[in-house]
Amino acid sequence: GRRLRPREADRAPEPPWPEVVGASLLGLVLAAGPFYWGGGQSVAFGFGATGFGPAVFVAIGALLGAHVRSFAAVSGTAFGWLAWTGLSYVVARWVFWDPSGIGSATLVSSLIGAVGVGAATSARLGRLGFPECAGAATAVSFVVFFSVASDPELLAERLNAPVPQILIAASLLPPVLTSAFFTVGASLGFLAFGGGRFDPGFLTELQVALRYLRAQSRTAVVGAVTVVAILGVCLGVMALIVVLSIMSGFEADLKTKILAAHAHLMVTKHGDDFVEYADVEARAARLAGVESAAAFVLGDAMISTDVGLSGTLVKGLDPARRSGLRSLEESLQQGSIDDLLHPENIPGACPKGLQSRTATVGSGSGANGPLWLDEPAVLGRAGCGRVLPGIILGRELSRALRAYVGDVVKLVSPTSDELGPMGPVPKLRKFRVAGIVFTGMYEYDAKFSYLAMEDAQRFFGMRDRATGVELKIADLDETTYIARNLKAALGGEPYVVRDWRSLNRELFSALLLEKIAMFIALTMIVMVASFLIVATLVMIVLQRGKEIAILKSIGATDAAVMKVFVLQGLVVGVGGALLGVAGGVAACWWLRTFGFRLDDRVFYIDKLPVVLDRTQVVVIAVAAVTISYLATIYPALTAARLDPVDGLRDD
Repeated sequence: GRRLRPREADRAPEPPWPEVVGASLLGLVLAAGPFYWGGGQSVAFGFGATGFGPAVFVAIGALLGAHVRSFAAVSGTAFGWLAWTGLSYVVARWVFWDPSGIGSATLVSSLIGAVGVGAATSARLGRLGFPECAGAATAVSFVVFFSVASDPELLAERLNAPVPQILIAASLLPPVLTSAFFTVGASLGFLAFGGGRFDPGFLTELQVALRYLRAQSRTAVVGAVTVVAILGVCLGVMALIVVLSIMSGFEADLKTKILAAHAHLMVTKHGDDFVEYADVEARAARLAGVESAAAFVLGDAMISTDVGLSGTLVKGLDPARRSGLRSLEESLQQGSIDDLLHPENIPGACPKGLQSRTATVGSGSGANGPLWLDEPAVLGRAGCGRVLPGIILGRELSRALRAYVGDVVKLVSPTSDELGPMGPVPKLRKFRVAGIVFTGMYEYDAKFSYLAMEDAQRFFGMRDRATGVELKIADLDETTYIARNLKAALGGEPYVVRDWRSLNRELFSALLLEKIAMFIALTMIVMVASFLIVATLVMIVLQRGKEIAILKSIGATDAAVMKVFVLQGLVVGVGGALLGVAGGVAACWWLRTFGFRLDDRVFYIDKLPVVLDRTQVVVIAVAAVTISYLATIYPALTAARLDPVDGLRDD
């Protein structure tokens, strides 16, 4: 009748309250840190100002304090990963000179380092060091976030991305990636060293896993769930490859059209006294990799005809420098760039029987030059008087004004040094349309118009000044390298050198954000399939409890049993990923070969653009396999912790 006192070993372990309290306070400090480091944007975009973020991190701290057995392992894992990442960054800077190459190499190396450090932690502890790895991931995530939040503008400038996007990425990506890869490493370390010795072999366990899968295929429910899991991973990977390839196609199309209409590099100067542009052109042209360097003038104006009115960006170019205008010349649908130099060749410029033109007062500049309203008419060759200067319009601007080659348009500049009876008056000049250009970018074709350099300088009253110097380079991959050399050649201030990425930062940042959002959204398909993998393995564990008990009773270690179920899940994940890659690549090939027709009047392209990036395909496949692997850990641990006595008790 006397109640037996439980054995000491059977008692539930008391929570280590000092560690719980200490870790909770540490979580509160880490959560409150962004309020004082990184400014309000860090709080708003990283953790939210509602107080939910601090509460979450207090809870995380309490859980870690209750489960972490070795805080030395936490610090060792964190410092080991940070040291590896720092060394990777130094080596990447020595090998690469492009910031994108340095960042990509450092990221890949840091993720590989996370797997290695996690494996070392489990191997040294002789068990699954998930709590220690979670604590290390939390710590290093805050280190990364604080490093970025201390000066987000610097990283935003280098990555050509807005500061809010940088802070969001710094808040979300480090904890997700480090936790996932630390967990992968910790489980791999236990699988290799969990039996008390180094045992990297898996052939025997793979044979058992394949036999389990073949046996379960004859069981209706489990077999159906397995097939659905494989199809889920396959569809997720396939959708990711196709969607991201189409978005990459749109990005490449926009990039081609932007670079066709504008420069690869641009040099400007603080102030409005850029008179030494010829010297800057000469210095830039001498750099290796530079195809052409030409000055330009850019200004705002109003353009009108008798039936239309619109705003326009007037760009003055030097038609004599044909190498820098090759892309613009190829985009001409009507007319010729030469007509900017020789406006008398424009249709309608010299009507039959025309002997002279009458204009207002001013100073002349030659017998056959363009007609300016402030210059007198002089009889030109072939009996043709002074002619109007030429202008090239974008196609959409031409349609809005209903002005075509040979028609006359009026340009009005709001900035003028001309005086009338009532004070300063806007400057108005007439031009004759010399050509119609179609770049394929609606924004450019609807806003830009082009003049000869001298005409633009005279119209905007810039005389011998320029807005900047544009450069075309042979290899876009060398943009950063050439920009750095150009800055050194010019001596820095007051000159500003910007490349095509920084000139179009908002557009390409929006495209990148859309690709990331689509990647995250479509990855949910793979995550849903991973839950099916969990369900499949859990049902197998429940059905195969007797076989697991027999394996453990004849000497199989926990790591060996865990390997069996991890390999089962990997077979499903890898099989689905391979099928998805094959299907995605085949779909992209079909779209590129046969095309998906679009209305070019609406989309400005005649078919769906597709660019298959091998790096993206590899990243998608690795992400799918990693998610599938993480899904196997819980069922595999459940099987590994099964007591042989409980498994054989009913038999």
